[in-house]
Amino acid sequence: MRAEAAGTRRLCYCAAMRALLSILVLLPTLAAAQNDTWVLSADAWARPRDGRSVAAMAPLPQVIRQWSAQTGRRLVIRYPGGEAGQLWAYELRSWLVALGVPQESQELVAGSERGDQIEIELSR
Repeated sequence: MRAEAAGTRRLCYCAAMRALLSILVLLPTLAAAQNDTWVLSADAWARPRDGRSVAAMAPLPQVIRQWSAQTGRRLVIRYPGGEAGQLWAYELRSWLVALGVPQESQELVAGSERGDQIEIELSR
């Protein structure tokens, strides 16, 4: 009877370890999928800007780092519609060029989900 209980415990332990291992293998994939989209808020952008402040402005350092690490990818910049949103997107695009992201690697698309943010997505 004790041998059966020990065998059952071993099977449960093995199944639990396999499940845990599967989760650990999938975790980086899920994290990478979540990290391919960033939001730049109007509040962050409203602060005075110069080269140093834009280079440090969240989430831009992370966006540039991810873009640099994955050659051949493009940044899709979804901006709020209207003239103000378009001007914001053009200025952001210019700053990204100054920070090393060529204009050819950027795509401006009107229609972010909210009017007070720009969504930046890393795409193929």
